Amino acid sequence: MSAKSKLPRVLDIGRLARESGIPRTTIHYYLREGLLPPPHKTAASRSLYTEEHLACLREIAGLREAGHSLAQIKARLAHRLGPAAADSAQERGRTVDIAAQEYERVHHRILALAVREFATKGYAKTHVTSLFKQLGITASVFYSHFPSKRALLAECVSVLMKWSLAYADEKMAHSDDPAERILWEVFSHSRVFELGTTGSALLRVEGGRESPELRRSLEEGLAATAARIRRQLPPSRVTEDQGVPEELIALSLLGAYEHTVFRAPADSRYSRKDLLRAHLWLFLVVQAALAGEIDVSERLARYERLIEVLGESMPPLPPELEGVPDNLD
Repeated sequence: MSAKSKLPRVLDIGRLARESGIPRTTIHYYLREGLLPPPHKTAASRSLYTEEHLACLREIAGLREAGHSLAQIKARLAHRLGPAAADSAQERGRTVDIAAQEYERVHHRILALAVREFATKGYAKTHVTSLFKQLGITASVFYSHFPSKRALLAECVSVLMKWSLAYADEKMAHSDDPAERILWEVFSHSRVFELGTTGSALLRVEGGRESPELRRSLEEGLAATAARIRRQLPPSRVTEDQGVPEELIALSLLGAYEHTVFRAPADSRYSRKDLLRAHLWLFLVVQAALAGEIDVSERLARYERLIEVLGESMPPLPPELEGVPDNLD
Protein backbone atom coordinates (compact mmCIF):
# COMPACT_ATOMS: atom_id res chain seq x y z
CA MET A 1 0.00 0.00 0.00
CA SER A 2 1.35 3.45 -0.88
CA ALA A 3 1.94 6.20 1.67
CA LYS A 4 -0.78 8.23 0.04
CA SER A 5 -3.38 5.48 0.42
CA LYS A 6 -2.65 5.28 4.17
CA LEU A 7 -3.69 8.88 4.73
CA PRO A 8 -6.97 9.30 6.60
CA ARG A 9 -10.04 10.67 4.92
CA VAL A 10 -10.15 14.44 5.35
CA LEU A 11 -13.30 16.35 6.31
CA ASP A 12 -13.92 20.05 6.68
CA ILE A 13 -16.24 21.32 9.41
CA GLY A 14 -19.26 21.33 7.09
CA ARG A 15 -18.84 17.70 6.06
CA LEU A 16 -18.07 16.67 9.65
CA ALA A 17 -21.34 18.26 10.80
CA ARG A 18 -23.35 16.61 8.02
CA GLU A 19 -21.94 13.13 8.55
CA SER A 20 -22.16 13.23 12.33
CA GLY A 21 -25.54 14.97 12.48
CA ILE A 22 -24.14 17.36 15.08
CA PRO A 23 -24.31 21.14 14.47
CA ARG A 24 -21.11 23.12 13.94
CA THR A 25 -21.68 25.18 17.06
CA THR A 26 -21.89 22.01 19.16
CA ILE A 27 -18.74 20.62 17.55
CA HIS A 28 -16.87 23.84 18.39
CA TYR A 29 -18.20 23.62 21.96
CA TYR A 30 -16.93 20.03 22.30
CA LEU A 31 -13.52 21.16 21.02
CA ARG A 32 -13.35 23.94 23.61
CA GLU A 33 -14.34 21.47 26.36
CA GLY A 34 -11.64 19.01 25.29
CA LEU A 35 -14.08 16.31 24.19
CA LEU A 36 -12.51 16.10 20.72
CA PRO A 37 -8.92 15.89 19.49
CA PRO A 38 -7.59 19.24 18.20
CA PRO A 39 -8.21 19.68 14.46
CA HIS A 40 -5.39 19.81 11.96
CA LYS A 41 -4.76 23.48 11.18
CA THR A 42 -3.83 24.19 7.55
CA ALA A 43 -4.30 27.95 7.85
CA ALA A 44 -5.23 30.48 10.50
CA SER A 45 -8.93 30.16 9.67
CA ARG A 46 -9.05 26.62 8.23
CA SER A 47 -9.16 23.35 10.17
CA LEU A 48 -9.38 19.78 8.92
CA TYR A 49 -10.83 16.73 10.63
CA THR A 50 -10.49 12.98 10.14
CA GLU A 51 -12.43 9.78 10.77
CA GLU A 52 -11.15 9.92 14.34
CA HIS A 53 -13.14 13.10 14.97
CA LEU A 54 -16.21 11.56 13.36
CA ALA A 55 -15.90 8.44 15.51
CA CYS A 56 -15.56 10.58 18.66
CA LEU A 57 -18.67 12.59 17.79
CA ARG A 58 -20.70 9.45 17.20
CA GLU A 59 -19.53 8.01 20.51
CA ILE A 60 -20.37 11.27 22.28
CA ALA A 61 -23.86 11.25 20.75
CA GLY A 62 -24.42 7.68 21.93
CA LEU A 63 -23.18 8.40 25.46
CA ARG A 64 -25.30 11.53 25.78
CA GLU A 65 -28.33 9.59 24.61
CA ALA A 66 -27.56 7.04 27.35
CA GLY A 67 -27.68 9.85 29.93
CA HIS A 68 -23.97 10.38 30.63
CA SER A 69 -22.74 13.83 31.70
CA LEU A 70 -20.05 15.68 29.76
CA ALA A 71 -17.55 14.97 32.55
CA GLN A 72 -18.32 11.26 32.36
CA ILE A 73 -18.08 11.33 28.57
CA LYS A 74 -14.70 13.06 28.72
CA ALA A 75 -13.43 10.36 31.06
CA ARG A 76 -14.74 7.63 28.77
CA LEU A 77 -13.00 9.24 25.76
CA ALA A 78 -9.62 9.62 27.49
CA HIS A 79 -8.29 6.61 25.58
CA ARG A 80 -9.02 8.47 22.31
CA LEU A 81 -8.05 11.99 23.33
CA GLY A 82 -4.65 11.28 24.86
CA PRO A 83 -2.87 9.77 21.84
CA ALA A 84 -4.71 11.95 19.34
CA ALA A 85 -3.85 15.21 21.11
CA ALA A 86 -0.18 14.41 21.67
CA ASP A 87 2.05 17.13 20.22
CA SER A 88 4.78 14.92 18.80
CA ALA A 89 6.94 15.08 15.69
CA GLN A 90 4.99 12.15 14.29
CA GLU A 91 1.68 13.97 14.75
CA ARG A 92 3.04 17.15 13.18
CA GLY A 93 4.22 15.13 10.19
CA ARG A 94 0.79 13.53 9.94
CA THR A 95 -0.78 17.00 9.95
CA VAL A 96 1.45 18.03 7.05
CA ASP A 97 0.39 14.91 5.13
CA ILE A 98 -3.28 15.65 5.77
CA ALA A 99 -2.85 19.27 4.68
CA ALA A 100 -1.12 18.13 1.48
CA GLN A 101 -3.87 15.63 0.78
CA GLU A 102 -6.54 18.29 1.30
CA TYR A 103 -4.69 20.78 -0.90
CA GLU A 104 -4.50 18.22 -3.72
CA ARG A 105 -8.17 17.29 -3.32
CA VAL A 106 -9.34 20.92 -3.49
CA HIS A 107 -6.97 21.63 -6.39
CA HIS A 108 -8.44 18.80 -8.45
CA ARG A 109 -12.01 19.83 -7.58
CA ILE A 110 -11.33 23.37 -8.83
CA LEU A 111 -9.78 22.05 -12.05
CA ALA A 112 -12.63 19.60 -12.70
CA LEU A 113 -15.30 22.27 -12.32
CA ALA A 114 -13.31 24.88 -14.26
CA VAL A 115 -12.87 22.53 -17.23
CA ARG A 116 -16.66 22.12 -17.49
CA GLU A 117 -17.34 25.83 -17.02
CA PHE A 118 -14.74 27.01 -19.56
CA ALA A 119 -15.87 24.44 -22.13
CA THR A 120 -19.59 25.21 -21.83
CA LYS A 121 -19.57 28.95 -21.05
CA GLY A 122 -16.31 30.21 -22.49
CA TYR A 123 -13.71 32.30 -20.71
CA ALA A 124 -15.61 35.58 -20.36
CA LYS A 125 -18.74 33.99 -18.89
CA THR A 126 -16.89 31.78 -16.44
CA HIS A 127 -16.70 33.73 -13.19
CA VAL A 128 -14.44 32.75 -10.31
CA THR A 129 -17.09 33.89 -7.83
CA SER A 130 -19.39 31.25 -9.28
CA LEU A 131 -16.65 28.66 -8.83
CA PHE A 132 -16.28 29.69 -5.16
CA LYS A 133 -19.98 29.18 -4.52
CA GLN A 134 -20.30 25.89 -6.37
CA LEU A 135 -17.26 24.43 -4.62
CA GLY A 136 -18.11 25.86 -1.21
CA ILE A 137 -14.70 27.51 -0.76
CA THR A 138 -13.59 31.06 0.00
CA ALA A 139 -11.78 33.43 -2.34
CA SER A 140 -8.60 33.09 -0.27
CA VAL A 141 -8.66 29.30 -0.72
CA PHE A 142 -9.13 29.64 -4.48
CA TYR A 143 -6.33 32.17 -4.90
CA SER A 144 -3.98 30.02 -2.81
CA HIS A 145 -4.26 27.53 -5.69
CA PHE A 146 -4.52 29.83 -8.71
CA PRO A 147 -3.34 33.46 -8.76
CA SER A 148 -5.76 34.34 -11.59
CA LYS A 149 -8.46 33.01 -13.90
CA ARG A 150 -5.89 32.96 -16.72
CA ALA A 151 -3.60 30.75 -14.65
CA LEU A 152 -6.53 28.44 -13.97
CA LEU A 153 -7.29 28.14 -17.68
CA ALA A 154 -3.61 27.50 -18.45
CA GLU A 155 -3.43 24.63 -15.96
CA CYS A 156 -6.73 23.19 -17.21
CA VAL A 157 -5.26 23.05 -20.73
CA SER A 158 -1.99 21.56 -19.44
CA VAL A 159 -3.67 18.86 -17.32
CA LEU A 160 -6.05 17.88 -20.12
CA MET A 161 -3.19 17.77 -22.63
CA LYS A 162 -1.14 15.35 -20.50
CA TRP A 163 -4.18 13.15 -19.94
CA SER A 164 -5.11 13.27 -23.63
CA LEU A 165 -1.64 12.19 -24.73
CA ALA A 166 -1.70 9.22 -22.35
CA TYR A 167 -5.24 8.26 -23.38
CA ALA A 168 -4.38 8.50 -27.08
CA ASP A 169 -1.28 6.34 -26.59
CA GLU A 170 -3.37 3.69 -24.85
CA LYS A 171 -5.95 3.55 -27.66
CA MET A 172 -3.48 3.84 -30.53
CA ALA A 173 -1.38 0.97 -29.20
CA HIS A 174 -3.98 -1.47 -30.55
CA SER A 175 -3.86 -0.27 -34.18
CA ASP A 176 -1.25 0.08 -36.92
CA ASP A 177 -3.65 1.87 -39.30
CA PRO A 178 -2.57 5.54 -39.53
CA ALA A 179 -6.11 6.71 -40.37
CA GLU A 180 -7.59 4.87 -37.40
CA ARG A 181 -4.81 6.19 -35.18
CA ILE A 182 -5.44 9.78 -36.32
CA LEU A 183 -9.11 9.43 -35.39
CA TRP A 184 -8.15 8.31 -31.90
CA GLU A 185 -5.61 11.14 -31.74
CA VAL A 186 -8.20 13.78 -32.59
CA PHE A 187 -10.90 12.22 -30.41
CA SER A 188 -8.57 12.05 -27.41
CA HIS A 189 -7.86 15.76 -27.73
CA SER A 190 -11.51 16.82 -28.03
CA ARG A 191 -11.62 18.44 -24.59
CA VAL A 192 -8.25 20.09 -25.16
CA PHE A 193 -9.54 21.57 -28.41
CA GLU A 194 -12.59 22.96 -26.57
CA LEU A 195 -10.40 24.75 -24.03
CA GLY A 196 -7.77 25.53 -26.64
CA THR A 197 -10.21 27.55 -28.70
CA THR A 198 -11.20 29.43 -25.54
CA GLY A 199 -7.56 30.11 -24.72
CA SER A 200 -6.68 31.06 -28.29
CA ALA A 201 -9.54 33.55 -28.41
CA LEU A 202 -8.29 35.12 -25.18
CA LEU A 203 -4.75 35.38 -26.51
CA ARG A 204 -5.97 37.01 -29.72
CA VAL A 205 -7.74 39.67 -27.67
CA GLU A 206 -4.86 40.26 -25.24
CA GLY A 207 -1.99 39.60 -27.59
CA GLY A 208 -0.57 37.16 -25.04
CA ARG A 209 1.18 39.86 -23.04
CA GLU A 210 -0.92 39.29 -19.92
CA SER A 211 -1.09 35.49 -20.21
CA PRO A 212 2.42 34.03 -20.57
CA GLU A 213 1.42 30.80 -18.72
CA LEU A 214 -1.56 30.31 -21.01
CA ARG A 215 0.47 31.00 -24.15
CA ARG A 216 3.16 28.55 -23.04
CA SER A 217 0.56 25.89 -22.18
CA LEU A 218 -1.16 26.22 -25.56
CA GLU A 219 2.08 26.31 -27.54
CA GLU A 220 3.45 23.21 -25.81
CA GLY A 221 0.17 21.38 -26.36
CA LEU A 222 -0.04 22.33 -30.03
CA ALA A 223 3.59 21.40 -30.65
CA ALA A 224 3.15 17.99 -29.02
CA THR A 225 -0.05 17.23 -30.96
CA ALA A 226 1.39 18.41 -34.29
CA ALA A 227 4.44 16.19 -33.75
CA ARG A 228 2.17 13.20 -33.15
CA ILE A 229 0.14 13.95 -36.29
CA ARG A 230 3.38 14.17 -38.25
CA ARG A 231 4.33 10.67 -37.07
CA GLN A 232 1.12 9.30 -38.63
CA LEU A 233 2.08 10.66 -42.07
CA PRO A 234 4.02 8.38 -44.42
CA PRO A 235 7.69 9.29 -44.93
CA SER A 236 8.27 11.21 -48.14
CA ARG A 237 10.87 13.44 -49.79
CA VAL A 238 8.38 14.83 -52.27
CA THR A 239 7.20 17.72 -50.13
CA GLU A 240 10.66 18.54 -48.79
CA ASP A 241 11.97 18.85 -52.35
CA GLN A 242 9.10 21.23 -53.09
CA GLY A 243 9.89 23.39 -50.06
CA VAL A 244 6.89 22.17 -48.05
CA PRO A 245 8.16 20.83 -44.68
CA GLU A 246 6.15 17.95 -43.23
CA GLU A 247 6.09 19.79 -39.91
CA LEU A 248 4.08 22.59 -41.53
CA ILE A 249 1.74 20.06 -43.13
CA ALA A 250 1.07 18.53 -39.70
CA LEU A 251 0.50 21.99 -38.22
CA SER A 252 -1.83 22.83 -41.08
CA LEU A 253 -3.89 19.70 -40.43
CA LEU A 254 -4.02 20.51 -36.74
CA GLY A 255 -4.85 24.16 -37.41
CA ALA A 256 -7.64 23.21 -39.79
CA TYR A 257 -9.24 20.99 -37.18
CA GLU A 258 -8.75 23.51 -34.38
CA HIS A 259 -10.33 26.28 -36.43
CA THR A 260 -13.20 24.01 -37.45
CA VAL A 261 -13.89 23.18 -33.80
CA PHE A 262 -13.83 26.89 -33.02
CA ARG A 263 -16.36 27.76 -35.74
CA ALA A 264 -18.61 24.68 -35.71
CA PRO A 265 -20.44 25.40 -32.40
CA ALA A 266 -21.97 28.47 -34.04
CA ASP A 267 -23.57 26.25 -36.67
CA SER A 268 -25.76 23.42 -35.33
CA ARG A 269 -25.74 21.72 -38.75
CA TYR A 270 -22.43 20.06 -37.98
CA SER A 271 -21.99 17.28 -35.44
CA ARG A 272 -18.83 15.91 -33.86
CA LYS A 273 -19.04 13.07 -36.38
CA ASP A 274 -18.94 15.63 -39.20
CA LEU A 275 -15.80 17.19 -37.72
CA LEU A 276 -14.05 13.84 -37.40
CA ARG A 277 -15.03 12.79 -40.93
CA ALA A 278 -13.86 16.09 -42.46
CA HIS A 279 -10.53 15.93 -40.65
CA LEU A 280 -9.99 12.31 -41.69
CA TRP A 281 -10.76 13.28 -45.30
CA LEU A 282 -8.03 15.91 -45.23
CA PHE A 283 -5.61 13.48 -43.60
CA LEU A 284 -6.30 10.79 -46.22
CA VAL A 285 -5.72 13.30 -49.04
CA VAL A 286 -2.37 14.35 -47.53
CA GLN A 287 -1.46 10.71 -46.88
CA ALA A 288 -2.19 9.81 -50.52
CA ALA A 289 -0.15 12.76 -51.80
CA LEU A 290 2.86 11.91 -49.64
CA ALA A 291 2.65 8.28 -50.71
CA GLY A 292 2.70 9.33 -54.37
CA GLU A 293 -0.84 8.12 -55.07
CA ILE A 294 -1.78 11.65 -56.10
CA ASP A 295 0.59 13.79 -58.18
CA VAL A 296 0.64 17.21 -56.57
CA SER A 297 4.15 18.15 -57.72
CA GLU A 298 3.21 19.24 -61.24
CA ARG A 299 0.18 21.21 -60.05
CA LEU A 300 2.18 22.94 -57.32
CA ALA A 301 4.91 23.93 -59.77
CA ARG A 302 2.38 25.91 -61.85
CA TYR A 303 1.96 28.39 -59.01
CA GLU A 304 5.56 28.73 -57.88
CA ARG A 305 5.99 32.14 -59.52
CA LEU A 306 2.91 33.55 -57.81
CA ILE A 307 4.08 32.08 -54.49
CA GLU A 308 7.40 33.88 -54.92
CA VAL A 309 5.66 37.21 -55.58
CA LEU A 310 3.15 36.94 -52.75
CA GLY A 311 5.73 35.56 -50.31
CA GLU A 312 7.84 38.70 -50.63
CA SER A 313 5.07 41.22 -49.96
CA MET A 314 2.03 42.12 -47.90
CA PRO A 315 -1.39 43.25 -49.16
CA PRO A 316 -1.82 47.05 -49.35
CA LEU A 317 -3.52 49.08 -46.66
CA PRO A 318 -6.99 50.56 -47.32
CA PRO A 319 -6.65 53.89 -49.19
CA GLU A 320 -7.86 55.90 -46.19
CA LEU A 321 -5.02 54.50 -44.06
CA GLU A 322 -2.20 55.07 -46.51
CA GLY A 323 0.25 57.75 -45.49
CA VAL A 324 -0.83 57.76 -41.83
CA PRO A 325 2.35 58.13 -39.72
CA ASP A 326 3.17 55.39 -37.22
CA ASN A 327 3.95 58.00 -34.52
CA LEU A 328 1.12 60.45 -33.94
CA ASP A 329 2.99 62.53 -31.33
